[in-house]
Amino acid sequence: MNLGLLLDQALLLMLVFLRVATALAMMPVFGYRGVALPVKVGLSAFLALLLMPGIQRAAGVNLENAGLLTFIALAVPEIMAGLALGMVCGFIFYGVELAGQVVGIQMGFGIVSVIDPNTEEQISIISQLQYLFAMLIFLTFNGHHFLLEGLAQSFRVIPLSGAHLPAGLVETFVRLSADMFVAAVKIAAPVMAALFLSEVALGIIARTVPQMNIFIVGFPLKIGVGLLALALSWPLFTYVLQLLWKNFQGDWGRFIALMGR
Repeated sequence: MNLGLLLDQALLLMLVFLRVATALAMMPVFGYRGVALPVKVGLSAFLALLLMPGIQRAAGVNLENAGLLTFIALAVPEIMAGLALGMVCGFIFYGVELAGQVVGIQMGFGIVSVIDPNTEEQISIISQLQYLFAMLIFLTFNGHHFLLEGLAQSFRVIPLSGAHLPAGLVETFVRLSADMFVAAVKIAAPVMAALFLSEVALGIIARTVPQMNIFIVGFPLKIGVGLLALALSWPLFTYVLQLLWKNFQGDWGRFIALMGR
């Protein structure tokens, strides 16, 4: 057996594994901290083995006689490509968490927080509820299948160690990150409107009935109105999430194409 060829294939598999593992670590569902680390590593290795036969290398990439420094120079673009692909996929879910955070604070749940297992930070309980619900919706329309297909497509568009960072890529990344805030406003709008109207009503009552303690009445009222509006807005939340995902599918394809230029 040719030892040089064996080394070439082993290093090739390692480079493919690095892009796949870093991308899955940042993607929704696959990167969830509730998934055990051995499962993530095993899935990344399995996908790397499946993708190896169709891998295209950038011009001049030869791993047969590659040293440590050469391998590191080839591995860094793969890690950066995986991080960029994974982070872009999570923007919609970051928007969902931001919407839940805003709604939770308006409802009076600002001090009621839980530890998010995905980020290991304290977030609003409403934010965690919406994030889990969004993940269930994401699985129902096979979003995880699309992510795996896009990851495989990235190896056909972006040759191994051939990722680039053109100006258009940075602009697209910034635009997608800005859309995260727009998505948060769209998702939180129904509940924010209901809570705003309840505050207006409480203000009118405070002026007309000054004997009533608005602070004592307002806290449970806002929580009740917020939970009711949140429950009634679930169908709208599902619809908005589907629209955001459809728009993201085209944006992610263009993002991958830009990295391969």
